[in-house]
Amino acid sequence: MRVGRLALVLAAGLAVMAGLSWVFQDAVGLALINPNRSYEAYTPPPAPEYADADTWLARGEGEGAADVFFIHNNVYRGDGQWNARYDRETQLPFLRDVLLPLEAGPFAANGRLWAPRYRQPTFYARFTQKQPGAASRDTAYRDVAMAFQAFLAEREPGKPFFLVGYGDGALLAGRLLEQKVVGDETLLEQLAGAYAVGMPLPAEMFAEFTCQGPEQPHCLVAFAPVDERFEPYRERLSEKTLTLRPRAGYASTSSVELLCRPPALGPKSKVALADGWQQVDLPIEGMCTDGLFVFKTPDDKRARQTRFFGRQWYPDDVNLFFGPLAEDSSARLEALLREMAVKANTAPPMMEAEEIEEAPIRVVPNGG
Repeated sequence: MRVGRLALVLAAGLAVMAGLSWVFQDAVGLALINPNRSYEAYTPPPAPEYADADTWLARGEGEGAADVFFIHNNVYRGDGQWNARYDRETQLPFLRDVLLPLEAGPFAANGRLWAPRYRQPTFYARFTQKQPGAASRDTAYRDVAMAFQAFLAEREPGKPFFLVGYGDGALLAGRLLEQKVVGDETLLEQLAGAYAVGMPLPAEMFAEFTCQGPEQPHCLVAFAPVDERFEPYRERLSEKTLTLRPRAGYASTSSVELLCRPPALGPKSKVALADGWQQVDLPIEGMCTDGLFVFKTPDDKRARQTRFFGRQWYPDDVNLFFGPLAEDSSARLEALLREMAVKANTAPPMMEAEEIEEAPIRVVPNGG
């Protein structure tokens, strides 16, 4: 009899624990990925050498009128470290076989693709405004900045290019745009478009370069999409994480106006699903709210992001904006190619006129 009662008590206790775990699942998820130490007491893993083939997911693959420098979404959930090893083999199949086709696919159709591996910051960096979160992102930025220099050295000079970043890669792409492209007139002229998807950027910092029209090159499309179901994460992104500040700094998202400039969405959008590698037409509805693109949960369950112990924070096997991004980037590339063609057929500017001083006519004597 006592054994039976004890079993019932244990079962009830387990049920209560399971219920509490479900109710507080996000807190449990955060506790599991928190490195729980300062960056000063931490030694990052070795940096990649981008002369080596294994430091790239793609290196000049494909063909087309443009080049694409792509910074993949963060997939490092954390195991007590602030940054992942760039060559973490457990991540490679998902990065190469799922994430790269889903996220880079809309742009790779325009030309050759470069996609570096880098020391990703742990996802916990999105949930802290303290120094370690910024330092882990700085480590990642140093990697992609070196990869970008390698990309510039290897690509065909003068060719149009795209700069694309997803997730934490969006912040890294924004930093590259600010530090490596905007101040270089030649590179800016070759930029078909910059795309930052998944983490919010400050509106004022990029006001001059935000795309205003559908066929405008040399500009930035940036938006952080969040499913309307995920209110706590939406609050975290808009108020309690870090975004960029000019000249290599960071600021709280609560202290700046956030940039929300998504591509145009039609009545139905082409959505890419890794399940069977299908592209299906679905209505994707949303609007910019507090600097984030809040969209309605898709009716099609295949296109819904999973919510289970923080699973909604991580990259999923669907890209709801595949079609709109593909159409948007192709339109900007075509606009840039037309612009380049006009410049190539334009006569060089005339030299500035010089004033000629009048001189007296000197008669040459006959028979000299």
